[in-house]
Amino acid sequence: MADKHYIVVGGTRGTGRALVQHLLDAGYRVSVFGRNHAAEPTPSRLGLHTVDVSDVGALRSALDLAVDMHGKVSSIVFMQRNRSSTDAFETDLSVALTATRVAIDHLLERAYFSENEAGNGIVMVSSIADHYIAPEQDLGYHVSKAGLVQLARYYALQLGHKGIRVNVVSPCVVIKDAAQEYYKQNGWITERFERFIPLGRAGKSQDIINAIMFLAGDQAAYITGQNIVVDGGLTLRSHESIIRDFPRTGQ
Repeated sequence: MADKHYIVVGGTRGTGRALVQHLLDAGYRVSVFGRNHAAEPTPSRLGLHTVDVSDVGALRSALDLAVDMHGKVSSIVFMQRNRSSTDAFETDLSVALTATRVAIDHLLERAYFSENEAGNGIVMVSSIADHYIAPEQDLGYHVSKAGLVQLARYYALQLGHKGIRVNVVSPCVVIKDAAQEYYKQNGWITERFERFIPLGRAGKSQDIINAIMFLAGDQAAYITGQNIVVDGGLTLRSHESIIRDFPRTGQ
């Protein structure tokens, strides 16, 4: 149904921005929350809300405005993350976890969900760093990603009787459009992706979008509290097998 209203929290760059475009192309009404938005013409079905989601009052006001502009919410997708270098741990938790809780609770308190026949969808985008360690990311990133999974499970149990489904998408290696040139110049990285990932390639933004759209849509009407890992099968491999298969010096 093209009259659905989606809210995308953190949809201003990368996969989030690609998701917003996907939703617009499908004819949906979309509200995007972020700290910065590109200065470009926007269609009437798109609402851009400049907001620091760690500011509880501002976040609630933005939700009120989004519903006032585009109607009750069919699904909300949480893709936000902290990109500040200061107070990283506390800010990571505030941006990822507290903001998600505040937004969900506010939507519930104000009866802002549309009560679709197939149910409403809440999708949180985590990472395989919710159970593995990515040394290039800080502690707050790992704790917040892991926290999202349990947050989703908690709300899935609490909200099921209201017809609200809550699920998680956890991506692994994703080559975003903005990084294409980097990977072209560093072909050895993509060669390793092709060698070690069972499906033979790194992920694309569209792979993540497909999982989000499935979980947010009517086809997932009987799915809640789940975490779909989108990694091409990489995490199926034992660490020992990857080490043994790693190219030797000179190969």
